[in-house]
Amino acid sequence: MANRKSTARALRSHSAPRVVSPRNRTNVAFPLSFSRFTTEEPAMTMRDWTSLAGLVVSVIGFSVVIWQFTRAANDREENHASHRAA
Repeated sequence: MANRKSTARALRSHSAPRVVSPRNRTNVAFPLSFSRFTTEEPAMTMRDWTSLAGLVVSVIGFSVVIWQFTRAANDREENHASHRAA
């Protein structure tokens, strides 16, 4: 029995099922249009520039409002502290 090669497999009581998969390979060819991505339209249109300008104006406006609120809060704290000291 020691000379048999099948004795090593007999030691496993629950071996995993054998998976059989195909061994052939397939080559997939893609069309040439996938190899080059080009755009035919201009980079920025007038509508894009208008939207960008609106976004910039909004960001500047919100920044000014936040700056005014923080300045008013700091002035209020300084004014409150000076009245307590007097």
